Amino acid sequence: MKIAIICSIFLIAFFQTLISQADTVLNSKDTSNLFIEQSEFYYANQPRSTFLGGLPYKENNPQLLPSIALGTIVVGFYATQHIIQMKTIWQEQGKFKIIEDGRYALYADKAGHLFGTYLTSYFWSEALMSIGYKWETSSIIGAVMGLTYTTYVEIMDGYGKNWGFCPTDFYADIAGAALFIGQYYCPVLQNFTPKFQYVPAPWHGENHRQPSDMFIDDYSSHTLWITVNVYNLLPDELKKYWVPWLGISFGYAARNLCAPMTAGVVCSNKSEHIYPDVYGNPKFIIALDYDLAKMIPGEPGFWNWLKQTLNYYKFPSPAIEFGKTTKVYLVYPFHF
Repeated sequence: MKIAIICSIFLIAFFQTLISQADTVLNSKDTSNLFIEQSEFYYANQPRSTFLGGLPYKENNPQLLPSIALGTIVVGFYATQHIIQMKTIWQEQGKFKIIEDGRYALYADKAGHLFGTYLTSYFWSEALMSIGYKWETSSIIGAVMGLTYTTYVEIMDGYGKNWGFCPTDFYADIAGAALFIGQYYCPVLQNFTPKFQYVPAPWHGENHRQPSDMFIDDYSSHTLWITVNVYNLLPDELKKYWVPWLGISFGYAARNLCAPMTAGVVCSNKSEHIYPDVYGNPKFIIALDYDLAKMIPGEPGFWNWLKQTLNYYKFPSPAIEFGKTTKVYLVYPFHF
């Protein structure tokens, strides 16, 4: 609790310092030599903004107080989460072991690892740009920090009595960090955006994963997506036939997951018997998607940063779901 309070204090100080820094920069007479041009800062040909609503520095120019505050937040965050998880999922310890566990969630967790590492890398990169690092440096360090964090989690799983270090989890973590940094050095990859969707399974007539302790491991309520920016990939002569903000998403979900070998767990008749120790319903989905950065009006600034960040969440849309049966949805994953 003390660590969380200290971390919160430094978080407040961090934002106050950033706001003060932004005001100083914006009120200065000449900022043309400090920041890159808007035409250089983009995602999938769409203008980006930093968390402060501006542009990244041309060269690394870290500010002392925001750097100290951010460093404290990082340490506090890791320490707090470590303490919490040592009292929950890592409470029972054993010898380090390697276990390939793809079957237990029908591999839905692998897509989650990719997205989690990617999104963690994104937020660290945004924080680093906010304290004065240039875009390239922030992208590299952000990806390293994202992968370091998820690797730490995987190593700790290796010591958990009921867990283990899973190679495919680690490979998915690497893929998430690689995609993030790859989108900086190879901009065409920006047209393929990983997205996450969480809707509690009972809301759309399915069951929570059994057993599950929290929303993070309730894979039956997750859907992981890759959205393709169709407009950008079309030849120029065909662009007029496609709406710029409309994309196509390819998703995967594992509904009604159930482990019948777990004490007290009884699988419902909604679940298919996939493996001896796993029941569930693997689903592949094709859906329409929206590019919020293009769809919602507004000039570059914090509002633009908020739009580009919300773009990593997949909002309900028309879809076709393929599984044991094929279903058409007007607003996936809800039935009407």
